[in-house]
Amino acid sequence: MKHLNVSGSFYIRLWFLILLSVHSVTIRDSCDTKINMVRDEWYVGMGQNFTLMCEFVCVPPSYILQWCRNTSSLLNYSTNHTNYTFRLHVERAGKNDSGEYYCQTQPPVVSSNTVFIKVVDVFVNVSSTSVEVLEGQTAEVTCTAVSPLNATLFWGRGGCEERQKVNGNRTLQLSHAAVQHSGDYYCCCSIPTITSLHRSMKVQVTVLRPQGILQCQLVWYLMFKAGIFLLFSTVILTCRGHC
Repeated sequence: MKHLNVSGSFYIRLWFLILLSVHSVTIRDSCDTKINMVRDEWYVGMGQNFTLMCEFVCVPPSYILQWCRNTSSLLNYSTNHTNYTFRLHVERAGKNDSGEYYCQTQPPVVSSNTVFIKVVDVFVNVSSTSVEVLEGQTAEVTCTAVSPLNATLFWGRGGCEERQKVNGNRTLQLSHAAVQHSGDYYCCCSIPTITSLHRSMKVQVTVLRPQGILQCQLVWYLMFKAGIFLLFSTVILTCRGHC
């Protein structure tokens, strides 16, 4: 009888230790749901694409993952993975895509930091889109940019590549212009968005030789004289016919 009591006590203790061990493992394996995303502010160029990313940790399978802008839900997703990287991709961003972006779980147990997105643009203006001067004169055009960000301006001939750069000023000035200076010049502008946004405006510059102008004037003068001669000849012939 005593042997049975000792044996029963042993099994009770053993069962208790097993329960305690399982309970300890459960506690060790548990974790709190959280979302990793750095709080930041991005400037995105009008028409550009951007991608945001949230890292969900220890997410129960019953939870829905959400991307939100301001107070509106943009994208929902469910997963069986406890750890999941959730991306939001926006193409051809417009003004309506500006706002506060963040991730959250549904039910709303936890939410992430916020990324502030501002969609911006830059507008390029020139004092004239077509300039015509004589050889030896100065051709001058001024360019301005309107943007909430600081814009970088330069003038390029034929395009806006670095090798086409003429100067780094807002004013294009061709002193003592020659015929070979004729061509298309571009006011090139960029602003520091997440991927630099570039805009440009074309200006056509024409440099004329003075003798070319004189020749044209001479041709017009001769045509004018010939026209008057023909007119008088017609009048005289008409009068003679009536007489």
